[in-house]
Formats: sequence, structure tokens, C-alpha cells
Amino acid sequence: MSDAPSLDAAIRDLATRRAATLPGHPVTPPLDSALIHQADNMLWHVRPAADRAAVELALYHPGLGWTSMQLSRAQVEDLQDAFAAALRDLKPVFNASVTEPTR
Repeated sequence: MSDAPSLDAAIRDLATRRAATLPGHPVTPPLDSALIHQADNMLWHVRPAADRAAVELALYHPGLGWTSMQLSRAQVEDLQDAFAAALRDLKPVFNASVTEPTR
């Protein structure tokens, strides 16, 4: 397994097998961020789903590649509300180069 396509196929296979193995992953993210796959400068892509009335949201991780999900209009609206709530709760960060806290 020395080439990228073979490694990608093995990762997909392992992920598929892990998804079918009990116990499954918790449906809420763990509080310990070390238990979550992290990616810097996350790439994302949004487009209409090709096969249904939904929006496809794809997220890119340099080690895992692209993962996508199809969201209904209601789910997109829920996601917008969740982002708005998280932004409201975001603690201001003091930047010494300006006179006021920034978000």
C-alpha cells in the first residue's frame, strides 16, 4: 500500500467498517478537541445536490479527503441558526493593535 489511491481506498474501507461497528461514535462532538480530527484552513464547498431538493455541503481534510452531506432547506436553516448562536456566544478577543475588543 505505497501509493495514494491504495491508501485512500483503505481509509474509505476502514471508515465504512468502523461505521458498521458497535458502539458507534457519539452523535455529539466530544469536549476534548484532541478526540476530533482537526484541519487548519478548512476547505469547504457548497452546491445544489444533483439528485434531490437539497444542498450538498462538502468539507475537506488533508488526510481524509472530502466528506459531504446533503442538507434539506430546514437543516440549512437550523445550521444558520446554530452559526448565529455560536457567533453571539463567541467571546471577544483583545487585539493590542486596536482600542476595542474584536470578534
